[in-house]
Amino acid sequence: MTVQYYGLDWIGTVLGLLSIYYIGRNDKLAFVLRILASLFWGAFGIVAHTPAAIIANFAAIVLCVRGLSLPKVRRDPSA
Repeated sequence: MTVQYYGLDWIGTVLGLLSIYYIGRNDKLAFVLRILASLFWGAFGIVAHTPAAIIANFAAIVLCVRGLSLPKVRRDPSA
């Protein structure tokens, strides 16, 4: 039996990798991209009937929303 994932895995992968890039730049856009990636991976989990993927990506969304709500901390360049 062949299952069609509609490109959800590829979109999730690209968004996830972009989020890692923006984390390295210390940009809050990383959290938005990770939320989008998790939505696609969660949809993939639904299509693939894998509850672990759904739960893990729901947790990632919650953590990223928390990260977005935290104030940005400025680092002292002389430290």
